[in-house]
Amino acid sequence: MANSVRKPVVCRGRWLVAIVACCAMISACINTPLPDYYVLTPERNSVAQVVTAQVNPQIALGIGPVTIPETVNRPNIVTPLDSNQVEVAEYHRWSEPLIENISRVVITNIAGRLGLNKLYAYPWLGNPVDYQVRIDVLQMVGSPSESVTMQVRWQILTGEKPRQLILTRISEYTEATDADGYSAMVSAYSRAVASLSDDISKALSAIENNVSGLVVSKGNGA
Repeated sequence: MANSVRKPVVCRGRWLVAIVACCAMISACINTPLPDYYVLTPERNSVAQVVTAQVNPQIALGIGPVTIPETVNRPNIVTPLDSNQVEVAEYHRWSEPLIENISRVVITNIAGRLGLNKLYAYPWLGNPVDYQVRIDVLQMVGSPSESVTMQVRWQILTGEKPRQLILTRISEYTEATDADGYSAMVSAYSRAVASLSDDISKALSAIENNVSGLVVSKGNGA
């Protein structure tokens, strides 16, 4: 009889512990802040960078591959603390893989600047292209309260194999943030990608129209 009396008491005690533990977990979840998500967006080209020479709207353009430093190739937004240390934001994240986001925005920007309909992200899965644009982001650093800088090596190659390197450049874009916060910093990055898209569009237009004075680096592309 003694054992049969004590068992319900033990069971009730266990249920109380479980309920308290569940309440603690629910409270912790309620008090944990949810992350904010950000995305790079297409930007109109500025008046100073309007492409004046038109290109054949039927040409096909392949964008990629796009590479970025592994330091920033993660869901969380990374900002530098000093020359040797970075900060990974716990509650500020990219809404999609950054490489895919950059590729999509460049495609959208160039389509608007040159009036092209045939633009493909790498790999273009058998779609024939007239030109290939490779983009290597060498540096991508920014501050939520100051400015962002993107240093990019970009190349234009012929579409047919073996691909021939037509042009290669290293460009640096710095944009000031217009407010304090991660949203303003991401907007500045969007403007930097827009400036890159402007330069690529102008170069493609010059190549298509055989503009004299265009600096071309000849060689074999992989």
